[in-house]
Amino acid sequence: MVGEKNSKLLEKTLLLEECMNAYKYAVETVQKNSPLMDEMAASCAEVCKKAAKECLTLGVMENDKIYLMCLEYVYLCEELEGNQRIRQEDMKKSV
Repeated sequence: MVGEKNSKLLEKTLLLEECMNAYKYAVETVQKNSPLMDEMAASCAEVCKKAAKECLTLGVMENDKIYLMCLEYVYLCEELEGNQRIRQEDMKKSV
């Protein structure tokens, strides 16, 4: 059973890495002021939500920190998306 637990931990760690990479890429698109930044932030949130759900399918471990970190990335992606909407609205007001 120890091997199975380690295998699930590795799978969850890879899911967390997906979240990290999605967030990193979304931030890069925002920094470059890409026309795709809104879509990337929304996509980031979706990737991280799916990763969090998949973590749950692998079984909940005591204080499942990886699941919680995936959820934190969801929050960060949504926050990034929200900031972009506010920035665009401010730019429309100034024009």
